[in-house]
Amino acid sequence: MKRFWTFLNRRRGRRHGRAVHRFFVGGRPTNARRGVALLMVTMTLAFASILGYDIGLSGEIRLAKARHEKESLLAEGLAYSGVNMYRLILVANKQLGDNSQLSQGAEMMGVNLGNALWQAVPNINTGLLRMFMVTDGDVDEDDVERFKTEGLSEEERQESRDKSTSLFADKGFLDFYGDFSAEIEDEDAKVSIRGLSVTSLESIMENPTAIQLYGLMSGDENDQWFYDRNIDRWDLIANLKDWMDRDTNRSGAMGGYEDDLYNRLDSPYLSKNTPFDTKEEIRLVEGWQDAVFERFGDKITIYGSGKVNVNTASDEVVKGLMKAYISPIPSDFTCDQLLEKMEEYNLLTDFKSGKEFVSWLESQGVSVDPDLEKAVGSKSTVFRVISTGFVEETSRTITAVFDFSASSEGKVLYWRVE
Repeated sequence: MKRFWTFLNRRRGRRHGRAVHRFFVGGRPTNARRGVALLMVTMTLAFASILGYDIGLSGEIRLAKARHEKESLLAEGLAYSGVNMYRLILVANKQLGDNSQLSQGAEMMGVNLGNALWQAVPNINTGLLRMFMVTDGDVDEDDVERFKTEGLSEEERQESRDKSTSLFADKGFLDFYGDFSAEIEDEDAKVSIRGLSVTSLESIMENPTAIQLYGLMSGDENDQWFYDRNIDRWDLIANLKDWMDRDTNRSGAMGGYEDDLYNRLDSPYLSKNTPFDTKEEIRLVEGWQDAVFERFGDKITIYGSGKVNVNTASDEVVKGLMKAYISPIPSDFTCDQLLEKMEEYNLLTDFKSGKEFVSWLESQGVSVDPDLEKAVGSKSTVFRVISTGFVEETSRTITAVFDFSASSEGKVLYWRVE
């Protein structure tokens, strides 16, 4: 800095060894010309450059933010489209299931219309639809792998728009910007924990829902898993009940004050004493924070009619029902054999009721608790739809839960945009 200041203040205008004086002070020529004007010009240019850069950068940031907000709105709209498409399918499914004449005719052919339509469309992916459109349906594994890693090129997207417009006349089924992917989950195919909230004097081990949950957590592999972590399954189930019931007493074998489980935490809180509002809320319950929820969370629900749809339930859920209601408790090998026979049976027809399912189990030579008939059903009424919209690098996801038990259009139980 000192050298720069010296440079600005050195004498200038010297020619052929003689100084040329252009400024006078008091009628006399000065001995040197100062560089203050040059300093001011330099500082002004520097300030103007910084100001211009800042204005340009701010403009770019505002433009990028506006572009991102636009893409977010477009992505949310696409996600909404996926939800509405599935809601339309579920409405049609409801109407088919409620049509007695059609249902009776379908049952004669071994088809349960209450489960048929939505199961036929387990997911919707417009990106894959575009690929089918572009390749005229000739898609191999390499094409699918390329789609997963690279997506479609802009030329392929434009081709899919053109072909969809020609196929659907002026509607242009795929003639839109971006894509969406949606899938559906059957909440009635899971074990509902709602029955735990019923306040009664019975032991937790006598509660029908608790019995189903314990069966779900049983089996050789689960037994070892809980043993390694020193976790008592009945305590886990009792903690769920205590979170929902209205009293303040622990339902587990140890008894005591239920909020003692949460008062000792670094950030203490109280049990809710009302039913769960969201499934993720289960993570607040003592023992369900991490590993337990990750292992069993996808097999339980806070919704549902309380009856497990045995026609759509996973093998793990059905095996849990077998362990809960068959005596003596069957081994994993016996359950696997029954599941194989059940799969063969379902290839021909669905179970029409819980009573039919119990009768079929008894025909396999096992002793079944009659209460199983009340625990299972043959149709589903509550569904979860997860739809994600994609626009460039932006995505928005909508999760919705619809209840068709008393509504032909589906009552919205849960709606979340993220």
